[in-house]
Amino acid sequence: MLTLIIFSYLRAMKRWLFVSLMLPLVLLVAAQSQSKWTDRGYAYMEQDSLAQAEECFKRAVEAAPTSKQNVMLLTNLGTVQRRRGKLLDAIESYTLALNYSPLDVAILMSRATAYMALGNDDKAYIDLCNVLDKQTDHAEALYYRAFIYTGRREYAAARADYKRLLALQPDHENGLLGLALLDHREGRLQTAELQLTALVERHPSNATYLQARANVLIERQLYDLALLDLEGAIALQPTDAYLYVARAELYLKMKRRTAAKSDLDRAVALGLPRISLSELYKQCE
Repeated sequence: MLTLIIFSYLRAMKRWLFVSLMLPLVLLVAAQSQSKWTDRGYAYMEQDSLAQAEECFKRAVEAAPTSKQNVMLLTNLGTVQRRRGKLLDAIESYTLALNYSPLDVAILMSRATAYMALGNDDKAYIDLCNVLDKQTDHAEALYYRAFIYTGRREYAAARADYKRLLALQPDHENGLLGLALLDHREGRLQTAELQLTALVERHPSNATYLQARANVLIERQLYDLALLDLEGAIALQPTDAYLYVARAELYLKMKRRTAAKSDLDRAVALGLPRISLSELYKQCE
C-alpha cells in the first residue's frame, strides 16, 4: 500500500514538473505569436490596408488573451474599425480595452467620439465627464462636452466649458466658433458677429466662418452684408451645394426670385435631390 502511495505521489510530481516546465514555453510561444500578428497589424496600418490590419490585431489578441499588451492592441483595433466606419465594432473594442484599464483617458476619448459619430451623445457625455474628472484641463473633452450641452440647450453649462477651454487655449478655433454659435443661439447677435469677424479676419480663407457670420447678419436683417459673406464662401468652395442653397434662401428674403432659382439649379447640378428643395422652388415662382 505504501509503495502504491509513493508511486502515485511520484507520478503526480512528474506531471506537475512537466506542466511547470511547459508553461513558460507555452507563454513564450503565445507571446511570439502575438508579437508576429502585432507587427503585421502595424505594417498593414502604415500601408492603409485597414481590413488586413483589423484581422491581424484580432489574431494578436486571440494569441495571448491575458497579455498586458491587449489594452494597446484593442485600442488600435478600435481605431482601425472606426476608420473603416465600423463604429459599433470600434466601441466594443474600446470597451474591452477599458476592462483592462477603466480610466484610460485616451481610450475614453476614442469611445466618446465614436459614440458621438453614432449620435449617442448621452453615452459620449458619460465618457467625457469621466475624462474631465481625471484630467480637468483636457481641451478636447471640454470642447465636445460643450457641444453636447449646446445640443441639449443647456447653454449655461456649455458656456462654462467653452470659457474653461478658451482660458486654457485662447486661440482654440473650434472653441471660439462654438462660443460664437452659442451666442447666436442665445440671441446675442452683435457679440456673435464680433467674434465671427475676428475669426474671419484671422482665417480669411475659411468658408465656414464666412457662412456663420452671414447667418448672424441675416438675423440682423443686414442682407447686403450677408450676401457678401456668402459670395466669399462660395468663391472659396464653389462645389459646396449647401452654400448655393443658403444664398438662394437669402435671395428669397431679398425678393430676388430669379437669382434664387439659379442657385437652386446649381445646387441640384452639384448633387442635391431636387425634391428636397421643392418648397424653395415654389417660393421662386
